[in-house]
Amino acid sequence: MDRQVIFRDYQEQVATDHNNIQDYVRTAMDNIVTDAVSATRKYSGLMVTKTGQVEVTVGMGRVYDTGAVYALRAILTQSLATYVAAAARRVVTISAYGQEVQTDVQTRDYLTDVDTGTVEPRAVAMTDSRDAQIVFTAGAEAADPVPPAIPATHVVIANVVLDTTQIVSIDMQDQNAVVSTDALDIRTDLLETFKSLIEPRVTSLASDLADLSNRITGLAAQDDLSRVYLDLARVKESLRFPPDASGFDSDFFLDMNKSDYNNTLLLGYDAKVEEGIRFNDANANQFEISLFSANDPNAALSGGYLMPKYTNVLKIQTGAYTESLGIAQYGYQVHSMQVGYMARTRIRYGGSYTVCTNGNSYNTPGEQVNTTNLYDFNTTEFTTVENNPPTLAHPYAWSRTDYYWLDTWEEPFMYEVTTNLSITGAQVAQTFLVSNDIIATQLGFYITAKAANEDIHIALCEVTAGQPDLDKVCLKTTYSQASIVTGWNLCPIQPTFLQKGKRYAFVFISNANHQIGMTSGQSYLDGTFFYSTDGIYYMGDLTKDMMLQVYGASFASSQVAIEFAPINLDGGFRDVDILAEQWVPGSCELVFEMRPNGTGEWQPLIADNSGVLGTAPPLAQFRARFIGTTDMAPILHLTGSRVSVSRPKTAYKHVSTQMTVPALSNIAHNLTFVNLLEMFDPTPHTYGISVRVGGTEYTPDTTITEVMDATAKRYQKTYTFSLPAGTTQFTIEQTGTTNSPQVTYHVAERTFYTK
Repeated sequence: MDRQVIFRDYQEQVATDHNNIQDYVRTAMDNIVTDAVSATRKYSGLMVTKTGQVEVTVGMGRVYDTGAVYALRAILTQSLATYVAAAARRVVTISAYGQEVQTDVQTRDYLTDVDTGTVEPRAVAMTDSRDAQIVFTAGAEAADPVPPAIPATHVVIANVVLDTTQIVSIDMQDQNAVVSTDALDIRTDLLETFKSLIEPRVTSLASDLADLSNRITGLAAQDDLSRVYLDLARVKESLRFPPDASGFDSDFFLDMNKSDYNNTLLLGYDAKVEEGIRFNDANANQFEISLFSANDPNAALSGGYLMPKYTNVLKIQTGAYTESLGIAQYGYQVHSMQVGYMARTRIRYGGSYTVCTNGNSYNTPGEQVNTTNLYDFNTTEFTTVENNPPTLAHPYAWSRTDYYWLDTWEEPFMYEVTTNLSITGAQVAQTFLVSNDIIATQLGFYITAKAANEDIHIALCEVTAGQPDLDKVCLKTTYSQASIVTGWNLCPIQPTFLQKGKRYAFVFISNANHQIGMTSGQSYLDGTFFYSTDGIYYMGDLTKDMMLQVYGASFASSQVAIEFAPINLDGGFRDVDILAEQWVPGSCELVFEMRPNGTGEWQPLIADNSGVLGTAPPLAQFRARFIGTTDMAPILHLTGSRVSVSRPKTAYKHVSTQMTVPALSNIAHNLTFVNLLEMFDPTPHTYGISVRVGGTEYTPDTTITEVMDATAKRYQKTYTFSLPAGTTQFTIEQTGTTNSPQVTYHVAERTFYTK
């Protein structure tokens, strides 16, 4: 105690003197706690235990708060029944804080007259108490609940997890508990024991590191470092480093960036790069899918979109007419919109499509996928997108099995490439909720008065944050002024899949003040009427809705086969590549089938039926089976579709672009290649590699062949070349042959390093 009160004989004493005795002791104790125990908020004791299904008991203990010590002097029992979760789970946090209160009220006499000795009784608090207050704070319900926010003046004691019936667990927050000097002494003893064991070893590390350095220097000349070179080359390729960044390089042949496919070097390039180096086409043909018969009773072709024969059935409608509204009353603006495409799917089938292990990079999170190679229609180009499972910001999906490759977009519409439109006029829109999957085929809207001879532009778009999103337009059509009548107008639209649980919007733009029929708000649409005064921002009106009718397709049969024009190729074909806009709902299937000339059965082009083109037929009938329900069927866009048929050559030659490396020195002038071949059979197949420096062609000095996987016929070939010192540029030539176009292989990877 750094202060004390002094009393003397015959000295007058006042109440302050006696209070100071306690205050000085308390202050000294607070300083000791702050300096020697903890200056932060901690607790001691206060053990929380479960004493009932929804009841806890908090034991006695103390709260330390910036030197002051507050006590809980009695056991606290608390029911948590009011905090039980209604449907999931929640966390109840038990915390404590210190509070200074005056207690122990007693009646004491007070002297009121010194001369007469008169006293009067008064009820006064005799104890100044520092008490610990316990607080129960409930967090929000969730499947994976988190603790609630606690005031900074509290110290957290425990988190209690409750479900819908009981206390699930109690987690004491020991990190907030005061650590006693005994516990610290035990920990110090353990550290000293550890130090006595480890200190002799640490002090000798300097000599050990020097010895290790000498050993590594000796290892640098060993062949084991070649594995490091290989890995560095592969990492460099994955990170898109330029070829001349170092003396290492890899090519996984997923694109043609390092292939002289235009034969610029005039070295006779003749190969195909498609997830590996493959044999080029001996003959090929490409055409658009078309109906075998325009009068096919099973087919319904509208605007190039093919579905099974259907009838229009009213799916969504609003209530009765209540008032009319002029489109043009909201002012004329230039409205920009981006029209997307229906999802695209590419199916590659045939003997040349063997699986390349490097295709796995398409499924690597964060890997850049060049969708141009996968979805190009020769008229539009896709930018490189990032494949990011499992969120699938770009929902590109793929699968690979031998002889069957599938690439598809997993959402009904894709907006990586759009058609940009600008339309002048006034704009109104109506959002609506789709409760069941619909293939929309017609739109009905109500006109009460026709204005000037101006068309009505109609767009169907997706809804973002509750408002029409003209950057995600599913379709755009025009309803001509000549067709506008008073009353219901039925506008045919391209078959469009509307997904259940989503909201869409019909947007109307016109230069004329056509009067549109309106009904009272929330009439069966679960949407909102919007208007735009500036072409950018929308204002919603909850009191009214546009009178709309949405018609959907109803199919007579759940499975229909529709035949297309037959496929032919001189000399026969072994591979087929089908690329088309299509959407196949989850309850449906779209199966392409062929009947090769001379056979009697239709064969599906699926992964489990890989031998349909094994005989290389020169002619085959072609069709698709639409499998669905009476309410849902696949949609196939024939216009712009592409079918390629081909058969491979029996020899190929792949020429790289000119590779650049740091100049080879007199000491390090060896160039080592490690190439991976798949589906390779040494009996019918051959493979060779050479390096061209200027006009000189160099063949390998040594060749090592290793079988990596006999079942998959995967071979690793290692070649070593001795090139002239000072070489900085060279070209790689790879050649191969097969004895039959029915048995081919591919080069999956080419890696080199210099040493």
